Amino acid sequence: MDAQLVWDTWRRVLTDDRLANWVMDPNPRAQDLHGCTATELAILADYAGTPAPTESNIGMYRRGLVRNALGALDLVPLTRRLLHASGLDIEAVAAEFVQSSGYADNGPYFWRTAAAFVAYLTGRPEFFARARQDVLAIDAAAIALARGLGEYAPPTWPNTAAEAFSAGTSPRNLRSTRFVAHPAATMISSSCDLTPWIESPFDFDPGQDLEASERHWLIYLPAAEAGHEYAELSQRAARLFDVLRFPKSLVELSTALNDVPYANVLSLIDSLASLGVIVGESDLRQMSMGQGRQKDDLDLSCHRICGSAPHETA
Repeated sequence: MDAQLVWDTWRRVLTDDRLANWVMDPNPRAQDLHGCTATELAILADYAGTPAPTESNIGMYRRGLVRNALGALDLVPLTRRLLHASGLDIEAVAAEFVQSSGYADNGPYFWRTAAAFVAYLTGRPEFFARARQDVLAIDAAAIALARGLGEYAPPTWPNTAAEAFSAGTSPRNLRSTRFVAHPAATMISSSCDLTPWIESPFDFDPGQDLEASERHWLIYLPAAEAGHEYAELSQRAARLFDVLRFPKSLVELSTALNDVPYANVLSLIDSLASLGVIVGESDLRQMSMGQGRQKDDLDLSCHRICGSAPHETA
């Protein structure tokens, strides 16, 4: 038999419940396997001739995907804690997710697996409560940020930008500088005050009553090998950061914020620039001239990805 065809057919068996059941259980073999050629049927029949090792190999493959899925949640400890404290059988939940994904094997791309797992949990009724949906949305935003930076990692990270700003080596003529949000930062709002959960991402109580109030969370990666961090933003700071998706001068920012006085805008700029999450447009242009890495995921070890107490930004 053609080796490539055997390989391709085996991969179909691993990811297709109908074919897997056919080779492992003699009862349904009378059914017509539509879409299979005579040669493919011969390959399937060979696998069916050794049901015990065939079933063992299929099981090992799928259990490996379950382990990978649960391991990927180490990247997002808030979601991991929600799942582990839910009272659900976490192995069964992960197995259902793996099946729903068509047994997709993302290999070492754990951020990709984490993104799909978080999206799956978002649709489960056990996580429909407002605070749980907030957590899943925050982690989805963090995952999207990390994956984007894996595609195009800036040569200058927020920690470096913050040091330059504090040392006065970045442009200090704030009135003539056009500012823009750093690509290693994003923002998302929640309907509850998640501060106690973010401060204790590994052992918070999901049954805890949280204050129902809109909050704005800055998520950023200070450095390439650092875990993502959080800063709670005031409504005005959140508005400023959102506006700075595109470069703006001090005058333009004041107008966008409904004519907030320059002094107040400068205070917000200083606060955000001290974290390195906004930079001068000229600095960003220099970043874009650097060579970004072309791959799907950022090289961040699972153990480095953890929550931290949120900063407070005016």
